[in-house]
Amino acid sequence: MKMTGAISKSSRFVLLLYFIIALIVGVWFFFAPQLWNAVTGWPSEIASGRMLGAACVALAIGALLAYRAKSWEQIEIFVLLIIIWGVMSVVGMLWNILTMTLPFAAWFMDGLAALFLLLFCYVYYSGRR
Repeated sequence: MKMTGAISKSSRFVLLLYFIIALIVGVWFFFAPQLWNAVTGWPSEIASGRMLGAACVALAIGALLAYRAKSWEQIEIFVLLIIIWGVMSVVGMLWNILTMTLPFAAWFMDGLAALFLLLFCYVYYSGRR
């Protein structure tokens, strides 16, 4: 049975936390990818870093809009989008880790993606009840 009421406080917390972290990461990658490379030892990929930054900022704005929504129906598609993004991110980064020489930051980013994947799965399944 699908929830038709208000969004739970725990789901709102996850959305707000995601907004904050995605916005920080997105702005950093979009405006200063070379700084990320210098701080973490990441291979220099400024163009793809900016594209990732743009995607993160867009998802952060989506999370903020979902946070402000009033009902589960208004956020369900966004939550599914983040789950799909999370699966692709975790698998893609793990693939990179296993086939490339990357700094520890790759494990950190993959762990962060996996954490949000689990949190949004919780949001989804609790919202569907």
